[in-house]
Amino acid sequence: MNKHLYARLAARNLRKNARSYGPFIMAAVLTVAMFYIILALSVDEGLQSMTGAVTIQLIMRYGVVVVGLFAVIFLFYTNSFLIKRRKREFGLYNVLGLEKKHLAKVITFETLYVAALSVALGLVLGLALNKLMMLLVARILGVEAPLGFTIGPGTLLWVIGVTAALFGAIFLAIFLYSIRQVYVARPVELLLSEHAGEREPRAKWLMAIIGLACLGAGYYISVTTTDVLQAVFLFFVAVVLVIIGTYLLFTAGSVALLKLLRNNKRYYYKTRHFTAVSGMMYRMKQNAVGLANICILSTMVLVMISGTSCLMLGMEQSLRTSYPYDVNIPRSNDDTIAMVKNAVADAGITAENETEYDYITFTAYQRPGGLDVTRDYTIDTSASLCDVLVVDLDDYNRCTGQDYALGPDEILLKVERTDHAGDTLELLGKTYTVKEWVEPRVKSGELTFNLTSSWYIVVSDKAELERLAQADYEALNAVQGGEMTVGEAQHLLGRYYGFDVPGHDDDTALRARLAIRQAWNAASEDGSVDLAGTYEIRAWERQDFVSLYGSLFFLGMFLGLLFTMAAILIIYYKQISEGRDDRERFQIMQKVGMSRQEVKRTIHEQVLIVFFLPLVTAGMHTGFAFPILNRVLALFNLAGTNFYVWCVLGSFGAFAALYAVVYALTARTYYKLVST
Repeated sequence: MNKHLYARLAARNLRKNARSYGPFIMAAVLTVAMFYIILALSVDEGLQSMTGAVTIQLIMRYGVVVVGLFAVIFLFYTNSFLIKRRKREFGLYNVLGLEKKHLAKVITFETLYVAALSVALGLVLGLALNKLMMLLVARILGVEAPLGFTIGPGTLLWVIGVTAALFGAIFLAIFLYSIRQVYVARPVELLLSEHAGEREPRAKWLMAIIGLACLGAGYYISVTTTDVLQAVFLFFVAVVLVIIGTYLLFTAGSVALLKLLRNNKRYYYKTRHFTAVSGMMYRMKQNAVGLANICILSTMVLVMISGTSCLMLGMEQSLRTSYPYDVNIPRSNDDTIAMVKNAVADAGITAENETEYDYITFTAYQRPGGLDVTRDYTIDTSASLCDVLVVDLDDYNRCTGQDYALGPDEILLKVERTDHAGDTLELLGKTYTVKEWVEPRVKSGELTFNLTSSWYIVVSDKAELERLAQADYEALNAVQGGEMTVGEAQHLLGRYYGFDVPGHDDDTALRARLAIRQAWNAASEDGSVDLAGTYEIRAWERQDFVSLYGSLFFLGMFLGLLFTMAAILIIYYKQISEGRDDRERFQIMQKVGMSRQEVKRTIHEQVLIVFFLPLVTAGMHTGFAFPILNRVLALFNLAGTNFYVWCVLGSFGAFAALYAVVYALTARTYYKLVST
């Protein structure tokens, strides 16, 4: 046999199956390019020179792992569509005289062609777009992008090598799977493979009930979890339950639902309902996994894009919550504050909206009716962990413009990220009466970075504030066996000083930072000032926020695009598969008396229901995920649900519009296949 026969036969097969292999190769090229880009960005020397480089590249490395795992699952899964469609072709070759070892050679050349084309074009596209992605990252982060190529030759070769090795391994696995499909099946089975699975599927009620229970449990966790710290951990539990529930309900629950519709005689015995329900029932067994995959991918796109968009758009709000003044001096003392004021005045900068107050902060454990500070930390008690900030009434009224009055045993209280029931609060050996739950609190970024709940307490006077500081010291000292120093005890009671610069100008704020830093360093060297606390300038901290939020936004958009591409390709293959499978059945319907218009209406109804079922379900998943995601976003100081609601609605609207366009294009292909 001519040694070039297998190579020519493989090339001819790919050309003949261009409608199926074309989208697969295109998707593989894009996946290779996107993996190359995210890997190159994670090691790019140009990013290392940007402010916040450690955060940026750490997030990019997480992206490398996600894209790599996705590439393995996605390409292997979509290739299974191609192998399934070609089993009959392989069986025909077998009948015509080609042995399985000959078919293996043909498949070898086909895989080599597809792999070489995908990896080569993907690397070229990745190289071409890499600089554009670098500019996009720089634009999102608001920094200057370095000119020219910023990745060295050695690093470039390493990135190309890793990309080629990964996708080479993926295509090797695809090749081995394809060979196995040919070798384990008999020629007759290959020839009749397109008609496999046509028997009526059984309604697996137990699986449907388990799926419903998993979905309900995931929804319940999302809706009922109020503690922010628990929300972070339980979110992933809810995600796993929803994914399991989705697969089970699409595979078992859909068949059960269709059988219920069939048992409804008034609904079922109508022409278009009869054909649509029976058609979907017979094909649902092989459709279900594809529909579930589309649903899960759509949900991932919606959650990632809405969440990261909310973070990016709400970044300034989060920054101002964490750093309420242009210049913040927390945990300080009178000497340090005097030094800062002199340094700022000497620099010719006017301090506006100045605020000063004494306060204490400590960690406690919430229990019914009060807070404890001496409980042992365990996994069981971590959910009740909270952070407390206490100020006295005079400072509170002066800083907030309020006019409250308190008795010796009364407090004002504000609790964030958790709930407290009751009109009293037991704290450090004393029971206080909660006179009022207050909304305004003193401006402080102290507790905004914590995963735990935050308690803001206002006591009657400074003497009570000092008593709490002393009681807290004694409690902690007892826990540590009397090893706390006097300095540590004094640190429990601090003074907060904050002010704004004229016009909130960043350059002016950075000049103030320079003046404070110089004075701070000089005082530290000569010991002329009893230094305490630190200095935090909002303009200086902004770049760290941009690095974190911008990187998450870029990664969210990047992965959203990747998952959208995957969903579109699965939809396309599903439509082709369904069109070929349904063509013969609808031709029979026309022969037994249904008009062409009735057939087309039935096709439209069936495709519409099956096609938009994943989108509707994804919207439902996203809606139920809203409560827990909103609490997770609270960790980034994004308060208020309205903002996130608009991000979710905007993301769903944009994705639904794209989904409808894909439906219009793929449905046309489906109709052509059915009607020919």
